[in-house]
Amino acid sequence: MSHGCTGGFEPWERLSFAWLPFGAHAMMAGRGEDEDGMESFRWHMPTEVVFGRGCLDDLGALCGGVGKRPLLVTGRHSARKCGALARVESQFPQAVLFDQVEENPSAETCDAGGAACREAGCDFVIGIGGGSPMDAAKAISLLACNPGSCERYYGREKFSKPNLPVVAVPTTAGTGSETTPYAVITHRREPSKRTIAGKTLFPMFALLDPTLSISMPGDVTANTGFDALSHALEGMASKAATPVGDVLGLDVCRLVRKWLPRAVAAPEDLEARGHMLYASMLAGCIIAQSGTTPVHGMGYYFTLAYGMPHGLANALLLPPLFQHNAEVIPAKVAAMATALGRPCNGTPEAAGANIVAALVDLARDCGLSLIGRDAGVQESDIASFASELYADRGRFKNQPDELSLDDVARFFRAALEGPEAL
Repeated sequence: MSHGCTGGFEPWERLSFAWLPFGAHAMMAGRGEDEDGMESFRWHMPTEVVFGRGCLDDLGALCGGVGKRPLLVTGRHSARKCGALARVESQFPQAVLFDQVEENPSAETCDAGGAACREAGCDFVIGIGGGSPMDAAKAISLLACNPGSCERYYGREKFSKPNLPVVAVPTTAGTGSETTPYAVITHRREPSKRTIAGKTLFPMFALLDPTLSISMPGDVTANTGFDALSHALEGMASKAATPVGDVLGLDVCRLVRKWLPRAVAAPEDLEARGHMLYASMLAGCIIAQSGTTPVHGMGYYFTLAYGMPHGLANALLLPPLFQHNAEVIPAKVAAMATALGRPCNGTPEAAGANIVAALVDLARDCGLSLIGRDAGVQESDIASFASELYADRGRFKNQPDELSLDDVARFFRAALEGPEAL
């Protein structure tokens, strides 16, 4: 990863392997070791990251060898409000605009974008905005080169022809889509969230310019920040976790705990915005390798049923899921709680209590309620949510233990009632 114009930022807080809390080295075991006792794992991250205040203005020069006629994929408002769209258009006179992306992009929208890209003869795609435009940009890039609807490509490596190159310009700090090979699409007929995955969907470049995120309202800042934290925690808890991701995940916890409340309270604080953008990118790198756990699968039900922001849905589910995870991976959860400001030992009881307390502390400092009832969750929906999710076994492949249907219903109910009921 490269770091562009830093604009006077202080060096980032880094968490070296030697600084991990007691027990954290041991907690990384269990993914298979070679004959020398070293863990075996894979880490693939082809995206070139450029970070710095004003770095968006270098996009044209950076993409000189990529193409000249990009399709600009964005929503109707945020990219204009923060000035990102105008700054990109000024660097690409032949660019074609596709600004139809809604929150939680649908298959129909992505199909329309793919058709627009083909008809205009675009040679690469730039996604500008939060996770929705960036995910849509990835789907559109493959539809520009492959036939049919994006519904044909749900799953992993389902497309035969390479997609167009993708460039990501995040204007929020949470989804981490700028460093993942995933496009999460809303399948409206069911409804459900479906994922298209492929190694070539990693963006070629990701430009992280903190000046683009200062127009985010406080609630959006808090929700997206919890999304980044959820990625880090879930990535560390995943069966597919890596030692690299575990180190980065604890770093994300420390960064989010320190800087998210500050970004919520002072939207124009570029130091806070920069640290959160950095944390979000790191968290994206983590889930690109390890995937997510049932927190995400469960949260999609809240988003689809109630229109709840994705990050808030995750925030409601983190306390019950990670209190449970403390019984399975106590040393790892204790390290998470410690990095979030609640130091504790590695017993299951202490780890469970302190991870919940740490999440409650952070939510309070960001002005978020972790009581699902406050966000519109209905008790009458819990049984159907649990049974439908439990039937989709793929949502549980990364969970570190086997969950029962009763467990899933209990987690949904705990999210409804809030952490005090745990």
